[in-house]
Amino acid sequence: MSPSPAAGGHSLPAEITVRRPAMKEFYCGAIIHGCETRIVASAEDDLVRAVDTHARVDHGMTDVPEAMLDQVRRSVRDVEPADLRD
Repeated sequence: MSPSPAAGGHSLPAEITVRRPAMKEFYCGAIIHGCETRIVASAEDDLVRAVDTHARVDHGMTDVPEAMLDQVRRSVRDVEPADLRD
């Protein structure tokens, strides 16, 4: 017996691709020479908050200048979840 077609006489697709939304990524070394911290978040606002925390905790900044956060925003790139395994 051969497989039965889906309703309406059409066969089912052989492959379905589900795309996950792109993530946001920032390498701190793009701004702070020698820092190899990579921060990834699902949204840019979350990423900038995490960068702010990283700057305060790991770099001892008591105030993160808005100009630096603007630099961070310009350095953010979209990455696919599969790219994060590297």
